[in-house]
Amino acid sequence: MQIDFINITLIIATFLWLFSLGYLCFAFIALEHFKYKKNKKVFSGNFSPSVTILKPIYGLDPDMLDCLRSFCQQDYPRYQVIFGLQDKNDPAIPLVKQVIKEFSDYDISFIIDTELHGTNHKVSNLINMNPYIKYEYILIADSDMRVSKKYLTHVMEPFSNEKVGVITCLYNGKSKRRIASKLNAMFINTWFLPSVLISRILQPMKYCLGSTMVVKRSILNKIGGFESLSNHLADDYILGKLISSLGYKIYLSDYIVENIVEETSFKNLILHELRWARTLRRVEPVGYALTFLTDSLVLGIILGITLYTITGSLILLVMPAFLTLVLRIILHISSNEITKSENIPEILLIPLRDILSFFIRVISYTGNSVKWRNNIFSVDHLGLMHDKHVIKTNNISKTENVSESLT
Repeated sequence: MQIDFINITLIIATFLWLFSLGYLCFAFIALEHFKYKKNKKVFSGNFSPSVTILKPIYGLDPDMLDCLRSFCQQDYPRYQVIFGLQDKNDPAIPLVKQVIKEFSDYDISFIIDTELHGTNHKVSNLINMNPYIKYEYILIADSDMRVSKKYLTHVMEPFSNEKVGVITCLYNGKSKRRIASKLNAMFINTWFLPSVLISRILQPMKYCLGSTMVVKRSILNKIGGFESLSNHLADDYILGKLISSLGYKIYLSDYIVENIVEETSFKNLILHELRWARTLRRVEPVGYALTFLTDSLVLGIILGITLYTITGSLILLVMPAFLTLVLRIILHISSNEITKSENIPEILLIPLRDILSFFIRVISYTGNSVKWRNNIFSVDHLGLMHDKHVIKTNNISKTENVSESLT
């Protein structure tokens, strides 16, 4: 019985490990294909509709001033930028005012509105900005993103195809010096980014990414406006799902936005990635369960231990993990060629990164609570958020609307 159990374990471990190696090879192919298509593409710039950029803001982000500036200095014919805040004491307000002053000749404004329209505070922010939108095309981008001056020119052009309902963008992590920040950037660049490209190869995209979401106002109204997203944790995912259900195409731009990553501690890193993991587990439970098969290094270690238990060979103990690590390094370098990230320092962190991902996936099944900014929410099986606990808040009790525009 013991022999049978060990043999069965060996068969299962070998199968899972080989499958995970197949995933690494597929991810490498997806990255190389993306690079090839991106390098061949030529932008005509013939379609440049007026667009309103919505920037929901909650507190300070790393390199925030540069991030906000980048959206205000676009080489584009006509665009409007609205910064939305929900607290008159938000520490980001001085930075927002500074940006508006620097770009006083542009159509840039900010509003402060504390009214909540659901449990998703970001979406409430968007709803509060909605009355100030001037143009048919609406672009939503998170506050910790940074772009180049050609961003709008690259992103908007696919709307010349009337079948396109939403345009969204990949993003890459740009980390600070802390190891926790580098680990988070590695997760974005070498796991998340390839997984999106693989998903697009296997089937048409039916979700958006929060780095950039561009939608027509008329299409947004068909799904019930921003209000239809107001209680969902994965508002970007739901936006894409609702619009694709109407028969529109979700277009993944080949423009990659920079996400400025700064994790102040390993605790914050784990909480951040745990929120992401539990979000994905709720919106795609089957797909999320299968992500364990992407933990190639951990599966290689398990197979090595199993082989050592049977044979006592030290070579077989280390061989699966070694072969996996070689493929992981190749994938890491390929990804970093796209994201223009560091190679040598981060390569040394690959074992820690992969083991951390595995344990976060395990922990994600131990509860349904997520920490988002200064609040803790529970997430039900539909991905809907429910208030549990407010850690710290400076929100004022009554609704106040403040609008300032320097155009």
